[in-house]
Amino acid sequence: MVDKNDLRVEFSSRLHEALDDAGVRSHGRGVDIQKRLKSRGVSKTTQAISKWLKGEAMAEADSMTALCDWLKVRREWLEYGVLPKGINDENSHPHLRIDENINETDLFPRFGEVPLISWEQAGIRNSALYTQEEWLPCPVPISPNGYALRIVGDSMTNPGPGRSYPIDCIIFVDPEVQASPGDRVIARVPRTNDVTFKVLTSDAGKTYLRPINPQYPIIDITDEVNVCGKVIGAFIPE
Repeated sequence: MVDKNDLRVEFSSRLHEALDDAGVRSHGRGVDIQKRLKSRGVSKTTQAISKWLKGEAMAEADSMTALCDWLKVRREWLEYGVLPKGINDENSHPHLRIDENINETDLFPRFGEVPLISWEQAGIRNSALYTQEEWLPCPVPISPNGYALRIVGDSMTNPGPGRSYPIDCIIFVDPEVQASPGDRVIARVPRTNDVTFKVLTSDAGKTYLRPINPQYPIIDITDEVNVCGKVIGAFIPE
């Protein structure tokens, strides 16, 4: 696995590279970034921005979007190093840019494109059985049987503040990663033959699947319910 500290350092390096490409001065970059973000409706302190520049933290979603819009780079590249770099660079095939200090053997077998499959196919552990027409760049390490799904319902849409997965959001699922309570998972419910996306929750000795949207019911996990993949990443297409 790629260490979070490595991801922060790599993000900082790419941010400096994009700033250099945009002709942003080296001295006082924090102030320049703050002004640019504010002009796009994003308010950040210079202290928070300084952590990005020093490789101590990664920008939040709103800041990441504003940075990419300003610097004309793709979010997948700025956040995770997935090529192509520029918004208009469509001729390069997406792949992972690996730093010399990261051991490639520590990564999962694939860090690139995954098939966008149907919900009916979700849970199949053999990627050879997937049928798909679209492949998407995956911003995180994923096993060979990993895949992407497009959200079709609102059971994981948060009506209030906090993490949310609205309709048309893309989630990346790895069936080879062991899920723990608190993780977002894909599960198959045999009695209805449905595949569902929920939060794996444990309380008072019971394990169940909890929707983020409180309008939907909690699903008790029985011996028949099969947790068939952990959600390891997500993004909302523009």
